[in-house]
Amino acid sequence: MHAAVDTKSELPVAITVTPANVHDSEIALKLVKKASSVLVKSPKFYLMDSAYDCNDIYETIKNDFHAQAIIALNLRGTRQPRAGFDFDGTPICSAGFRMVYWGSDNGVNKFRCPYVLDKAECPFGTDWCSSSNYGMVIKTKIEDDSRLFCSPHRGTKNWQKLYDERTSVERYFGRQKKHLGLESITVQGYIKR
Repeated sequence: MHAAVDTKSELPVAITVTPANVHDSEIALKLVKKASSVLVKSPKFYLMDSAYDCNDIYETIKNDFHAQAIIALNLRGTRQPRAGFDFDGTPICSAGFRMVYWGSDNGVNKFRCPYVLDKAECPFGTDWCSSSNYGMVIKTKIEDDSRLFCSPHRGTKNWQKLYDERTSVERYFGRQKKHLGLESITVQGYIKR
């Protein structure tokens, strides 16, 4: 059973039942479409766990539903992050330090030099990468890679605060198991795909 749950009320807005051999990511977009069709107001964010981490989900939610997917990255099988970035999409400066997230505007995330902001002890100072006292700035566009780049930026307090709301679906399933006896349910005859 898959459910889309309103994080405030913890009530389901869409439910789909599939055989156990259907992966979560295969049903996600059908569930999002079903949920969005019954909601009066379109959500700004769709929160999902790492089982839903695939490019198609990010792209479809951004392009078709005009929202942001907040999904924990599934790094299984990942050997190296994209060149110039760490695993969560934070740029790495030319001296090898994580740059500091400095906000987002119209789908563009801004990152600043960690040395200028007293977040790193760079042996080269600002002369290494920028002649400006403001320090080097790197901007990432969400449209360039909607999985790696998101707003709020993955790893920030705002991103984590949103992602933590995802526990509402866990509480919903917990209530279903406790009060409706779903923890020991056996279904026979549901056709496997």
